[in-house]
Amino acid sequence: MSAEAVILCAAPYAADPAWLDPACESVLRAEIEAALPASARVAYASPAAGPGLLFAEAALARGAELHLFLPCAPEDFARWHVAPAGPAHLARFEAVRAAAARVETSGEERLAGDEIQLRFNNQVLQGLARLHADSLGAAARLLVCWSPMAPPEPGSPADFMDQWPEIERLSLIDLDEPRGEGAAPLSDIAPGLGALSFGASPLVVRAIFFADLATYSTLRDEQVPLLWDFLAEVQARIETRATAPILINTWGDAVHAAAETATDLAGYAAELTAGVAELELDRFGLEARPRFRVALHAGPVYVGLHPLTGRSMIFGHHVNRAARIEGVAAPGEIYASQHFVALLRAESDARQHEARLTGQPWAPAFAVTYLGEKDLPKNFGRETVYRVEPLDGRACA
Repeated sequence: MSAEAVILCAAPYAADPAWLDPACESVLRAEIEAALPASARVAYASPAAGPGLLFAEAALARGAELHLFLPCAPEDFARWHVAPAGPAHLARFEAVRAAAARVETSGEERLAGDEIQLRFNNQVLQGLARLHADSLGAAARLLVCWSPMAPPEPGSPADFMDQWPEIERLSLIDLDEPRGEGAAPLSDIAPGLGALSFGASPLVVRAIFFADLATYSTLRDEQVPLLWDFLAEVQARIETRATAPILINTWGDAVHAAAETATDLAGYAAELTAGVAELELDRFGLEARPRFRVALHAGPVYVGLHPLTGRSMIFGHHVNRAARIEGVAAPGEIYASQHFVALLRAESDARQHEARLTGQPWAPAFAVTYLGEKDLPKNFGRETVYRVEPLDGRACA
């Protein structure tokens, strides 16, 4: 059995006042410290006041490399998920943040306590922790700090636990016990945040696709109809082999699409690149093989209708970032952000868990290769980029 070198924590994003009592906090701290595997060298957390912050402090005290993933900007996270517990907790959060090896966010939307943002952040945290463990040739363990009586709202520890595939690598800390008998069940989502805590989020999580034809500018006008015939054949092939995106738009040689899952969109991208690579050119009179640059990203987005065309659209920061990633992709390959590969891994974990429960066979569908950080066009900063490849031998070239 692989050593559990990576430990990640699922904890509420809102602190019960009872946990902040010194005596109760001391009990929780001891339970969290006892739950940390001796082999844990890396820790992942989103350290809201309460168990999440205690976990981060305990991991640092053990000498673990701490990675923080937050659902919003650190300043907003501190204001919404730490500061209500008081200035002492805020100071502790800032100390943890300063000591962390990495602090990243899964989104830029400023919606306090939005359950879709919180759930997506948990998926990113899970996926990246699992990928980190894979890179170490090790395993990951999930520590869930939860209130068993609390409803499994999106973004809650119970919701996180439902997606975890390995019960043998799962530890539980009952948050109701330190609060004492007779305490009311706790909601794992921050109270007092209005309708956002009750399923009325304006956001949805989407996997996002951008691509363009790297060879398009070399075509003569009379060759463009030949290209369209070629792509029509590719599309006919895709329709029999992949789940269609729920949204697809084109302009010129550019393609934009979205899907409800990273798995579906990776399958669509793999079939598109494979079809373009494998279809016989001679049948269409093309002199050079077309090649797409493909970029995949994921995140919470807004959904609506374009005011001028009336067509469905998605918009928001994550859509813009996906478009910028396409600019660094290599022709004929599928590049993806760490948000996308984390969601892809989290979905794979959930499918593995479901297969175990139902006794069905399961195998991962895609491999990802870390390519490093890339500078994005138009001053969009840097992005950690991976190559995505299907594991069934489909060509991507």
